Amino acid sequence: MTFDIAGAKASVVHPETVVRTATEWASSRGAEVSLLDARAVFGRDHLESAALHAIRARDARTMSSRSVAMETLLYAAGARQVQDAIRSVGLRSDTTAIGVVLFGSATVDDFIRDMGWTRDDGGLNAKGKSLEDFGISDQAAGTVSEVRRADLVLEKVALLDVQK
Repeated sequence: MTFDIAGAKASVVHPETVVRTATEWASSRGAEVSLLDARAVFGRDHLESAALHAIRARDARTMSSRSVAMETLLYAAGARQVQDAIRSVGLRSDTTAIGVVLFGSATVDDFIRDMGWTRDDGGLNAKGKSLEDFGISDQAAGTVSEVRRADLVLEKVALLDVQK
């Protein structure tokens, strides 16, 4: 299964409407899409790791959810419950920067254009984001250098397999 990752800028969104519209767009093209509040994304590697873990879970028939897109959200949040994942990394009413993971052959640029957004991969960068908001304590963050802090997020993503 192929996937593509991008960041996007949007006006303030209504989460349920945006997710419904995005799901319909993807479904009409034989694709799936996972949308995340970019404030909770700690780099492109974070989304890539979550997507790869979700695909492996699908292939091993160990998914906790019904779709690879939702499984990606679970891994990106490092959460076992959908509600916890949505609360942690899902879209909010004040979301203006969005992380997009698009599975299938549809193009992420077409998706972003059709949603009326602007591509902005810079919103995915980890710099300036709070690990504490991601459930990683300042004490834990202090154990690694500033440039390696996003690795703690990747570790949390990978640990979800152990917790399942």
